[in-house]
Amino acid sequence: MSVVGRLAPTPSGHLHLGNVTAFAAAWLSVRSAGGRLLLRMEDIDTVRARAYVEDGIREDLRWLGLSWDAEVPRQSVRDYRLAIEALRPHTYRCTCTRAQIKAAGGRYPGTCRDAGHVEGALRLRLPDGPVHFVDRRFGPRDVDPNLFGDPVLVRSDGLVSYNLAVVADDLTDGVTEVVRGADLLDFTAVQLHLWRWLGEREPTWLHAPLVLGPDGAKLSKSHGSTEVRALREAGWDPARVWRTVLPWLGLEPVGAIGDAVARFDAGVGARGPVVVG
Repeated sequence: MSVVGRLAPTPSGHLHLGNVTAFAAAWLSVRSAGGRLLLRMEDIDTVRARAYVEDGIREDLRWLGLSWDAEVPRQSVRDYRLAIEALRPHTYRCTCTRAQIKAAGGRYPGTCRDAGHVEGALRLRLPDGPVHFVDRRFGPRDVDPNLFGDPVLVRSDGLVSYNLAVVADDLTDGVTEVVRGADLLDFTAVQLHLWRWLGEREPTWLHAPLVLGPDGAKLSKSHGSTEVRALREAGWDPARVWRTVLPWLGLEPVGAIGDAVARFDAGVGARGPVVVG
C-alpha cells in the first residue's frame, strides 16, 4: 500500500513553530517514502474558522516549501451521518452540563451511560482496558482510554466533534499515516476505537515533539511571536526556520526542508518537549 499522509491545519489561528514541527515531520515522512501528501482544512468549528487565516496558512506553507499533492474537501462541507450511524451501537446520549463535569474534576464520569436519554450530546462508550499501539518515535504504548472519559462525538447543538471528523476524514481520504504533536500521543488510544469501528484498517502513528513557549505552555495563538507570519516580519527566512526546527526532529540544521528528506528517520529526535527561547 502506498503511503498517504496529510497536512491538516485548523484555520482559526496562524501557523506557529509547533504546527511547523508537526507538519515538517508529516511532510518528511511522506516524501522519504515516495508517498502522496494531502492538504485538508479542519474547519469543523465554523464559528472560529476564518477565510483570511486559511489563505495565510497556504501562503506560509508554500513559503516554507511544504508542498502538497492534492487538496481534499474541508470538514465543513462533509457529511458525517453515515459515520454517526455506524457508531450507534457504541454511543449514548448525555445531558450533563459543563459545570457538572467541571464539578466532577473535569473528566466525564459516565453519569449518563445507562440513563437512556433520547436527547443531549452523543458520547462514545469506551470499552474497559488498555489499548496497545506503536508510535514510530515513542515506541510501544499501552494506554487506557478511559483515563480521558467517554468523548463527545456530536454536541447537543448538532456540531460534530473533532474526534469523529478527523477519523472519518482520514478513512475517506485514504490516509495511511497520522503525524501530529505529542500532546495527542496517549489520546491515540481513544481514536483507535473509532478507527476499528469505522474501518478495516488502522494508520501508522508518528507524534512530533511538543513545542512549548518561554512560559512553559504549549504554543498557541497567545505566543504571537512564534507565528510564521511574525517571524517573516521580523526578518526570518525559511532557512532560519528550518535550522531551528529540524534539530528537534533529530536532523541536521540544514536550510531547506528538501535537503533533509534523505536523512529523515521517524525514530530519532526529541521525545520530551522542546522550548522556544
